[in-house]
This record gives sequence, C-alpha cells and structure tokens, in this order.
Amino acid sequence: MLEVFPGNPEWSVQTLRLSAQAPHGGSDLNECLATAKRIRPGDGASWVLEWKTLAERLEKSAKAARDRGHSVTARDSYFRAGAYYRQADFFLPGMDERKKSLFLDANRCFLAAAALHLPAIERIEVRCGAEAYAGYFCHPKNPTGVRAPGVVMLGGADSLAEELFFFGGNQITERGMALLLIDTPGRGSSLRLKGIKTRPDYEVPVAAVIDYLQARPEVEAERIGLVGVSMGGYYAPRAAAFDRRIKAMALNCGCYDVVEDLFDFYPPIRGQMRWLVGARDDQEARAAFKAFTLAGVASQITCPTLISHGEEDLIMRPEGAQRLYEAIAARQKVLKIWTREEGGATHCGFDNWVAVSPFLYDWLADQLQA
Repeated sequence: MLEVFPGNPEWSVQTLRLSAQAPHGGSDLNECLATAKRIRPGDGASWVLEWKTLAERLEKSAKAARDRGHSVTARDSYFRAGAYYRQADFFLPGMDERKKSLFLDANRCFLAAAALHLPAIERIEVRCGAEAYAGYFCHPKNPTGVRAPGVVMLGGADSLAEELFFFGGNQITERGMALLLIDTPGRGSSLRLKGIKTRPDYEVPVAAVIDYLQARPEVEAERIGLVGVSMGGYYAPRAAAFDRRIKAMALNCGCYDVVEDLFDFYPPIRGQMRWLVGARDDQEARAAFKAFTLAGVASQITCPTLISHGEEDLIMRPEGAQRLYEAIAARQKVLKIWTREEGGATHCGFDNWVAVSPFLYDWLADQLQA
C-alpha cells in the first residue's frame, strides 16, 4: 500500500481510497496528493481543514461554471467537491456536529452534480415499516424504453450512498444496468440525519429496496443483482440468503463474521462500529455485533456469487472471505484473492481499482444480461 502518510496506515488507506475514485470521476489524483502534502501529520484538525478548504474552492468553481453554462465542468467539479467534503468528515466521531454539517455539504454538491448528469440520477426514498431510506435511482446507459437489469449496491460501516457512485456505481450504469444507491440502516443519511442504527437481519431492509427496484418501469424485475462493498460483504450475503429474487451477487470483500473479520481484526474502526449500533463502549458493541454472523445462514445462498478480496487487506480479514466462499451453497461461485504482485491486495482493492472494478462488474453484467 502506498503510504501517503508514513506510519499512519489509517490516513494512508483513506487517501488511497479517495484517490482510487479518480478514474471514475470521484476525485483527482493531483488534487488529492497536493492536499495530503499540506496536511500536518497526525493533526486531525489539519485533515479536516485542508480537505474542507479544497471542497469549498471546488464548489465555488462549480457554481461559477454552471452560471456560465458550462454544465460538464460544473458537474465534474461538484462531484469532486462532494467527495472532498466527505473526506474531511471521515475521521470525526459520530457525535461530532461537524460530521452532520459536512455530510450535508457533500450531499448538496452531489445533488447539484446529479442534476447535470446523463443518464439521469433521481433522488428517491424507500420505506421499510416506520423507516424511510434516502437514495438514488441511477438510470442505465441504454436506449430509452428498454428494460434493464437492476442492481442494488450496499456499502459498509462508513460509506455514503453518494460515494458509492464512484465505488463502481457508475461502472454498473455504463454496462447497461440500472442502479439503486440507498442509505439502508447504519449508513449515510439514515445514520447521520435520522439515527437509524444498523441491524443484523439486513434481509428486511433489502427486501423493501428490491420491492422498490422491481416496481420501476425501467427495470426487468426478473434480473436483480446485488453488490456488497466492504462491510456490505456481510449485508449483501445476509440478504441473498433469504431473497430468491436476487439472481447474482458480487462482493468487493467477503465477511463471514463481523466480530472476527472486522471488529476484532481492525481495532481502529471500533469507534465507528460503536456509533453504528449506538453502543457506549467496545464491550457493548462487540456484544451487539455477535448477531452479525453468516453461520448457519450462508448455506442458504444459492445465486451465482463472486467474492473479491485482497490478500493484504488490513481492515477485513481475508480468511473471512474464504470462509464465506466455502459456506455458500451456490453451484456457481468464484473467489478471487488479489495479490500484491498483480495489485488489488489492499482493502476493496483500492491499490488497483482500474482492474478490480471491471472484474466485478463485467462478471455481474454477464450474469444479469445473459
């Protein structure tokens, strides 16, 4: 892994994560590196200030471009501004008011960019019982009037629906599939604005999301795919075990047991994990996450499944991906472990996303468009 901040793997991997979005329009490598150079090592206030300053400058530039009628420039600048506001908030604790404020800044920029984007990106809402989840329906890049496969994309412990558009989301729409990005429990706006905590029975909210997706006139209801990214490597398999409407599933990271594969494996994430379940301390959080396991559940997964994981993943235990692969009952299943030599060995393959993303989404397109 490229150590942008030597001796600080957390800051380095997050900067790598953001930089990996550059080929897909979610960042610019030079902007990322120049900003990282200005940040004082180990100074959290400097991290927030520098990324926020870059975001504010880009948002101002985007507005000026829009006012001049330069919609493409405005769109691209708004997208990157939103990503940098998000970067500024990343290491702030959940109860810090700045986290909510920076999220609203990021959300505002994404919406401004979405309004200028083709194919269309619609702001939508999905209801699940008393809860309502905000998200986006991203139209596929295909001829008008042709029903397309529909894909639900689930992020993990620290992702927003907006940033998933650059985590492979726009690679899905480029391949002629419709995409639903949604802040299900414990994620994005559901957690930040509504206080909706995560839950182990993720099949419940995902079922409501699939109900919505199947009702869209643009979507072929019999061709529904599911993508899980990072801790979404638990959420997605949990849903697939109970919902036969899912015809194929692609995982960018596999997770069999959240305590073993994430909470205990990567201690720096425990503060975030406490926030996800509303725990007061690590002991309470670990107890809550004991229910987040695919033991006795993975054997019910029968849809074609691809699991992609890096052999040097520092955040999610590679052995969890192997264990999940062995447990699922699907006759058609693939486990791809990326090595240091080929690239993609880090968490979510951030060090080689230009290879990892096509591998995932070409496979998914083959399954859903056959």
